Amino acid sequence: MQQIRAATPAEAFWTFDPFALVQPNDPWHSNIDAKFDRTRYGVIAQFTRRLSPQKGSPEFVHLGIVGHKGTGKTTQVRQALADLSTQGVHAVFIDALSSLDQADLSLADIVLVIARSVVNALAESQVDIPKAQSDLVELWFAEELLTETHRKEIVGTVLTEAKAEGGIPFLAKLTAKVTGVLKSDNEYRKEIRRQAERDPADLVRRANALLDAAATAISLASGEKRRIAVVLDNLEKLNDRQVDAAVLRRADELRQLRCHLVLFFDPAAQYAPITVQASQAFDIVTVPMLPIRERGDAADHVTDPATAAIRELLDKRVDLAQVFTQPDGCVRAAARLSGGRLRDVFHIARLACELADPDKVTPQHFETAARKLKGERLTLATPAHWPRLAEIHRDKQVANDPSDALLLLHSLVLNYNGEPWWDVHPFVRLDDRFTVAWKNITPITP
Repeated sequence: MQQIRAATPAEAFWTFDPFALVQPNDPWHSNIDAKFDRTRYGVIAQFTRRLSPQKGSPEFVHLGIVGHKGTGKTTQVRQALADLSTQGVHAVFIDALSSLDQADLSLADIVLVIARSVVNALAESQVDIPKAQSDLVELWFAEELLTETHRKEIVGTVLTEAKAEGGIPFLAKLTAKVTGVLKSDNEYRKEIRRQAERDPADLVRRANALLDAAATAISLASGEKRRIAVVLDNLEKLNDRQVDAAVLRRADELRQLRCHLVLFFDPAAQYAPITVQASQAFDIVTVPMLPIRERGDAADHVTDPATAAIRELLDKRVDLAQVFTQPDGCVRAAARLSGGRLRDVFHIARLACELADPDKVTPQHFETAARKLKGERLTLATPAHWPRLAEIHRDKQVANDPSDALLLLHSLVLNYNGEPWWDVHPFVRLDDRFTVAWKNITPITP
């Protein structure tokens, strides 16, 4: 997508795409992290502090990023890693949604996909590893993970057509062929898992041999010591029970990997876990909502720093004076109605543009857009949820139970930083069912 700065509501409809991936150097990128005090936000600072090589710091850091979908986790992590690239960190990104089976996940799947992705990163950088290590990776993927029959059927084509290339180009094709089977439902997959997981320590040892060789090769090519940082993005969008079983409960093995490892978790993994709390498995950085207000502020209050941050976010994409009739009122409406959830800023603004076109957008268009989106979002709430939502709005706390986990998962309840606290999404407060539940709730006594 061309990242233009829109001058009409029709153009703005596309520039407000809530799912657009914005890279650190893109025209739409805004360093929101720098707008807030570290005690209220400071995501990039926390991330960078952990991965920056310092005297006394561990060689490798295994880190969890906890946050709702749509809070800008990917953008912030990419920004931090772009900054860390000057400090010897070489990032390898993996999209968990496209690389792993969303319904059936194992430790072996994760380790093998990490190995494949590191090999791909070497191929893209045109960096090779010594033949001895290359032969070990080939032995691992082509011989030890497969029976002879499966080897002929799965990697036969690669072995006959790509072997002449040798080195990393060959390994890239080989590892892609084998790990591609991990998203299928057949005997090949069962055999690979059986072989890979028969000895978890050996599985990690083989992955580490590759990671060490890759880090050495990248360091030699760049002329400086570099460490690999593997980022498993979108992991929080997979089935939470699968993530619990394959990641959180297998943290001891994953923490043995000789690379920085960054894993994305949804808030329920930390605040309403199934078995293992994310912070008990990995060091954690939380990506909260933008700090639009403090815990004791009125529900519709929006702080000036939050308003300024969202103004810059929108201004990067549209000429505010050309698209909005009252830029200040529209920006404040976007901040207030989104609850500080970045993706909802764009959802609301985009629909407001669609409602206004061809005229300019007014604050009332934002209100109308929020009510329409509210109707769509709140289909996820059951009748039993409304009293609980009222309690959360009153108490600013969540509980470790499946009901609250569901509310967190679908962003009907949002988390804020400082001393962590929670509140319902502004969409919830727009609903008549919440109004009834709020009238019937027992108020807090001083």
